[in-house]
Amino acid sequence: MKREEYLDDYQDHAERRPKKKKKKKKRKHRVYAFFVLLFAFLILVLGIFILFHVQKVEVKGNDYCSTEEIVKSVQNDKYSVNGLYVLAKYKLGYGKQPDCFESIKVSLKNPWTLKIIVQEKKRIGYVMDSDGKYYYFDQDGMVVDVEEAPVDGIPLVDGMDPDELKLYHKLKKKSSIIYQEILEATREMKKYELSVTKIMCRSDRIYVYIGNVCVSLGNDVTSVKVAQIPKILEKLEGKEGTLHLENFSDESDTATFDIGVFPEDAG
Repeated sequence: MKREEYLDDYQDHAERRPKKKKKKKKRKHRVYAFFVLLFAFLILVLGIFILFHVQKVEVKGNDYCSTEEIVKSVQNDKYSVNGLYVLAKYKLGYGKQPDCFESIKVSLKNPWTLKIIVQEKKRIGYVMDSDGKYYYFDQDGMVVDVEEAPVDGIPLVDGMDPDELKLYHKLKKKSSIIYQEILEATREMKKYELSVTKIMCRSDRIYVYIGNVCVSLGNDVTSVKVAQIPKILEKLEGKEGTLHLENFSDESDTATFDIGVFPEDAG
């Protein structure tokens, strides 16, 4: 090999060596950057899990539904110990809502505190079972609460005798045509904010007790009939007996009052 050719080969080899070193350095930098980013990501994830770990839950708006039941319903899976997860679950519409609620709103008071605001369904009446338990139902006839004692301001419905009494199930009575009229009576009384103590059904007739007055509505309940009750009660202040609105309608304004007489007395 000639001297000139040897020198050229040596020079080419010397020029290629720095290029290989540069490639190795670039690979090392990329690997290093990857592990730095991975470590940062893991720190971020760990920070989210630690910072947003639920330590406290605040519940507002509940009356008859217990706080424990609400918290259990919201944190109903193993991932619900994380506040961000719970928040995302309800924002995306995957959160559970108990049947006794009209609405439920979940938010974060701070990273470790869940805030739950609920609106319960209104209890418009109750029935009793043979064991003395009180089953409260909403305007759709669904049992939303079971208590061991009566609650003030909610009327007893006597004579409904449903086939089944079960929490979060609708009251059902297959054999009675007037069943829906009883539910309508409870809805109308709530609508007009009448202080009813008892709603009674006897011989397919509906009676509503307000103070010392029993209002007989007949076998059908209408808003027209119920709308008259507050006006007539003002005129009957201090008296007791039965107010007959069975035949009251848009076409007929017939209303009579039997002083001192009640359905039980009439047999």
